[in-house]
Amino acid sequence: METLPEEIILPDRNGARRTASRCAFAAVVTMAIGYALVILYQYLTRDLVLPEQLGADLWLIVNTVVMDLIAMPIAWLLLLRRIPKDPALQSDGAERTPLRVPMLLFFFPCVYALAVAGSIPGRIFGLLGGDLTDPAADMILAMDPWAVILSTVILAPVAEELFFRKALIDRLSAYHPMDAILYSALLFGLIHGNLTQFLYAFPIGVLLGIIYRRTRNIRYTILLHMGMNTLGGLLPLLVQRLQTAGEGSEGMAMLGTLATMLVGSLTIGLVVVGVIFLVRGRRRFLPIESDLPRFRRPFYINAGFIVACVVFTGLFIMTEWVS
Repeated sequence: METLPEEIILPDRNGARRTASRCAFAAVVTMAIGYALVILYQYLTRDLVLPEQLGADLWLIVNTVVMDLIAMPIAWLLLLRRIPKDPALQSDGAERTPLRVPMLLFFFPCVYALAVAGSIPGRIFGLLGGDLTDPAADMILAMDPWAVILSTVILAPVAEELFFRKALIDRLSAYHPMDAILYSALLFGLIHGNLTQFLYAFPIGVLLGIIYRRTRNIRYTILLHMGMNTLGGLLPLLVQRLQTAGEGSEGMAMLGTLATMLVGSLTIGLVVVGVIFLVRGRRRFLPIESDLPRFRRPFYINAGFIVACVVFTGLFIMTEWVS
């Protein structure tokens, strides 16, 4: 009897359950290793006296390094490396799209508009008197710009895109590309560890996943992620620094006000343009069609995803409770 080459994947229910479960466990292992290393760092530096600002900057950098440069690669080695990639992504017709600036200029407002839309529920909750914690935003505003550039603008986007878009989608796409995109986006949102970030990280993850699957070029999503973190994290920090510097100077105060107005105008403009691009160019973002059967039930009802939901939901609750 003729046998199929090992690299050929025949999508089936058990394969979908097994692959999706291991991908979810990879996210849990990433978080567990990251937390363990952060606790170890705290223990080893408990007697170390550092200036307050330096200590805060090191805390952000250490968090990023242990999660993105240590925990994610270990989880990939332990759970993802041996999972075969989708053969369709490695065929002759699956060459990646060349990186083009016009495409980036089209994609970025779309991603940013979706990110703003994802943040609306949290803002509405706040207006109603609620209080959803966003540890990342609070942490970034207390950092020096150099620490934010290194950790949030450079390291985190590269590591997260390679892990959640490339590593996960390349493997899950063998069962269905849209389920791969949604599943990786869910894990991307969950691993942020709090409800506020989940509400905007999930839609961002969906759109970045579609862009990666359409272009098959991870450099697009890395650059888009870097741009998102620059506009959402670094620019507000720089504006805050200008406002603080202007407290004793009328000229600096005017400069801080001008910067605030410019960033606000840029945000509104990007959202408007993004909505227009999403509507007019919606065919680029419509669900990706595939002849593969969809195994929705085993994809989302498996040991790994159930454990991930329990662990990260507990983390969400703990984050709100501690704050």
